[in-house]
Amino acid sequence: MPTTEQVTDIVAKVQKRLADAEREGIYLKLASESLADGWLYIVVVPAKPGVRASDYARLMSQIERELREQGDERVLLVPALEE
Repeated sequence: MPTTEQVTDIVAKVQKRLADAEREGIYLKLASESLADGWLYIVVVPAKPGVRASDYARLMSQIERELREQGDERVLLVPALEE
């Protein structure tokens, strides 16, 4: 289970990666994060209208893969839509 310090670090990594994706025209932002059952859940929502689902899914799976490669194993990015 990620510690509070690890959560802060992981969230910062995800936010940086989402900011980098804006240069590719994929506008997503972090909506929330929570720890439950030993997992860190990070909710990601579109930052602008018109984000294609395929870009959304591809980027989120890519970020999860990068996190696992860096040793952050118990992290799930959750796609959502803002109300």
